Amino acid sequence: MEKLKSELRSSLLAASDVSITDERVWKLPVVLYDVSFNRVKRLKMDILMKMLLFAFQETEIRRAATLADMLMVEELFVRDLMEKMQRTGLIELQKKGYGLTAKGFDYLEKGIFDEEMEGDATVISFSAVHDEYLLPSDHMHPEAEERMPRYRYDGVRGTLKKERMQKLLAKEMVYPAEDNFQIIATDITACIEQETVFVPCLEFQLYDRKQDIFYARVWNTFKDSWDETLAKQIEEREVVKWRKAMEEREAAFN
Repeated sequence: MEKLKSELRSSLLAASDVSITDERVWKLPVVLYDVSFNRVKRLKMDILMKMLLFAFQETEIRRAATLADMLMVEELFVRDLMEKMQRTGLIELQKKGYGLTAKGFDYLEKGIFDEEMEGDATVISFSAVHDEYLLPSDHMHPEAEERMPRYRYDGVRGTLKKERMQKLLAKEMVYPAEDNFQIIATDITACIEQETVFVPCLEFQLYDRKQDIFYARVWNTFKDSWDETLAKQIEEREVVKWRKAMEEREAAFN
């Protein structure tokens, strides 16, 4: 931690007009959740499936054999594909025969098909201070020491927002497209609170003589980056106090 602090301090003081008026180390609480979710394999729709969906859209068909004869395809292939499309909600048996569902029309228009896969699990973290859910990062963050003070502007956790976790998974848990398909995270099936971990943050209070401004920089070891949210929270509450303290010191010397 001392090495990191020294490196950060050097980078901040690279500007000749900037001085560090105070520096602190404190711990930030982060709640971890074990999250299980479903996955689908998203494929480009093949020609046979498109032909079947077009046929169900345009023609009244009740039997796989009828469709197989129309398309000159093995009945077994048609039956298997019809069962898959019915199971995934693309077609349904209606009064006059099989027809497309709203999902079927949508998939046909987009030319894609989602195939269910075995579920998966991950860990999602939540910081009340940031009101932010995150997936685990690749780097290992250091653990805060017991003696470190807790962040002085702790946030209120509130209720668990599964819909926001769902959006995070849908956005981030998308595996690269290979062989014309992608693996995509879908709905959450379980969410269990695991533990609260405390991560150290390094705070620097700075003064820029040239611009005559006070400001804060905070290195968040969980994110392994400068944290603008934490810095802004501190500045909004304390900058006036920092300036007043400087003015009082100057007055004492005069």
